[in-house]
Amino acid sequence: MKAQTLSNGTMAGYASAEVGITAVETMAQIYLLDFYVSTVGLKPSLFGLAMLIAILWDAISDPIMGYISDRTSFTNGRRRPYILVGGFLLGLGITILFTPPKLETQGLKFLYLVIAYFLTNTFMTMIAVPHISLGGEISHTSGERNKVFGWRLFFANLGLLSGLLLPAIWVSLGKDGFDSRSFSSMSVWILLCFVSYFSYIFTKGKDFPYQRSETKSNSVGKNILSFFRSASFILKNRYFLPLLLAFIVATAARTLNSSLGLLYYKERLLLEDSQVVVRILLPFVFFLTISIPLWVYLAKRFGKKGPAFWGSFLLGVMTIVLYPILPQGSYEAPLIAAFLGGIFAGSILLFDSLVADVVDYDELLTGEKREGAYFGFWKMATKIIRAIGFAFLGFLLETIGYQAGAQAQDPELGWRLTLIFGPIVGSLFVIASLIFTRMGLTSEVHAKIQELLSRKRNIRKRRNSGTPAG
Repeated sequence: MKAQTLSNGTMAGYASAEVGITAVETMAQIYLLDFYVSTVGLKPSLFGLAMLIAILWDAISDPIMGYISDRTSFTNGRRRPYILVGGFLLGLGITILFTPPKLETQGLKFLYLVIAYFLTNTFMTMIAVPHISLGGEISHTSGERNKVFGWRLFFANLGLLSGLLLPAIWVSLGKDGFDSRSFSSMSVWILLCFVSYFSYIFTKGKDFPYQRSETKSNSVGKNILSFFRSASFILKNRYFLPLLLAFIVATAARTLNSSLGLLYYKERLLLEDSQVVVRILLPFVFFLTISIPLWVYLAKRFGKKGPAFWGSFLLGVMTIVLYPILPQGSYEAPLIAAFLGGIFAGSILLFDSLVADVVDYDELLTGEKREGAYFGFWKMATKIIRAIGFAFLGFLLETIGYQAGAQAQDPELGWRLTLIFGPIVGSLFVIASLIFTRMGLTSEVHAKIQELLSRKRNIRKRRNSGTPAG
């Protein structure tokens, strides 16, 4: 039986939850350090330690949440309830994170941040892993998955803009930066409640509960053993492992790129931070957004593997070549990098879509649908690399001579930052693309997998209904 085609409304409705998810991630990445160090008064070293603890827990919880959502048997689906409840709780978490009480000691400030960020990350996992897993589950064909993950990237870009602009709007309207953060987080909470409910409604009838076998034991011990067996099988998947390794290397490059961006523009190109956000970073988001239809078309025309490779490879080459030669004092020249970088970075949607294709191969071998487990490991790898990257970055900056709080830096610092921001980051993108070539899941192979999988499902359906196979 042919799978029902998803409408654009269903795909957009599903993907809308990404606005709130990405807005929270953006607020935490951009504003949390300044808020806790400058406003709350926490020592930077304690802030970094708190981040490492919370992010590592967040990474570990991802595959656990994926396993849980794979085996949830609620009548309204195994993913959708977590999206609805997780959206409300994530909004609560970000509000708690940005509204700490008056705390006198460094120990109490540190403990509050660890607990608040621990809760926020847990709630993030509760919505984000089931949501991305549902995207792979509701889409059945390769082209449809490209569209679904294209919509996700589109709404993620809207979330990025929301996370950047909402705090700036509240700061401009108020006098107290502490209160502005509170209003910003509550605004994101309202946004999250709306979009998570929107996603829940538009995916009605597209998410089905886990069919628990009566012959299998559901004890805690059996479930734990099943989880580790599932993890072992996933990491041995011949298509998933090279895809995961390539994405890990690319994530390391993205972590360095996003963390050092403002420093590079300030110390190397001698530009103002506020102008960089408006005149360079926002155009980058715009170019990234408009590139989405291009990558969906290229994947439909040539398959996912080729465009995904060339997107990552060309992003690396551009980074290696362009950033070392950009002239100082110019806001116009970096727009070239923003344009090319935004276009090439759009290919990331194809990597997420390929994970959903890998799950088809897993289902063919095992007979189980485990999108949650695969996307849980996918997100876990990203967060572990990000946590290590944040911890490593502080030591790296000290090594190249960056002096925290200094009015004037070493004149050579700009060039040292350029070597990292340009050739080193670019080389990581190139390496990631070369690792990706080891991933053998081409469009032809995936089409054969889906054909065999369709036959297997039909045979299983006939057996369950008692209909003869002939």
